[in-house]
Order: sequence, then C-alpha cells, then structure tokens
Amino acid sequence: MSHHQHRPVSCPASGVAMQFAGLASVGASVIVNAHAAGLANLKDARERRANGLWHARLIAAQRSSSEALAVARSAVYRVQELEAEVAKLRRSVASRDTLIRSISVNIG
Repeated sequence: MSHHQHRPVSCPASGVAMQFAGLASVGASVIVNAHAAGLANLKDARERRANGLWHARLIAAQRSSSEALAVARSAVYRVQELEAEVAKLRRSVASRDTLIRSISVNIG
C-alpha cells in the first residue's frame, strides 16, 4: 500500500474570491477615506461661510458705529449751538427788561 501524499491544490474560484475580497477591502477603504474627506471639506466650507458672515456683520457694525458716532457728534454740536443761542436770547431779554425798568422809573 502506497500512501499518496496529497498536496493542497488551490481552487481557482477561491483565488478569485480572495482577490475580490482584497479589492472590496481596498474599495471600502477608499470610500471611507472619501467620505471623511467630504465631511472635512463640508466642515471647512461651513467654517468659511460662518467666518464670512461674521466678517460681514463686523463690517456692518463698524459702519453703523461710525454713522452713530457721526450723528452723535452732530447732535452735540447742535446742542452747543442751541445753548449759545439761548444764552444770547437771555442776554437780550435781560437787556430789554433793564430798559423797560429804566423807562418805567423815568416815566413814573
């Protein structure tokens, strides 16, 4: 009785299956990496958009504050002009009252 040693013979189908499994693994890795890169790009785009919005808001606020400051300065100047006019009118009224009293004293 002779003992035959059987050498394992690889099945062509299992070799192809292993290649497909390897390709599927590589494909899954590519998909996962692409998905991660897509999420990172989406996050970057959101951050850029948010930064752009905040920048626009800051510019608008700076313009508004500049305009508000200009209005406030104009209001202060106008108040100063009005105070000077009131002081002038008070002097005129006081002068008129003095004149009226002196005429009253002279007539009376």
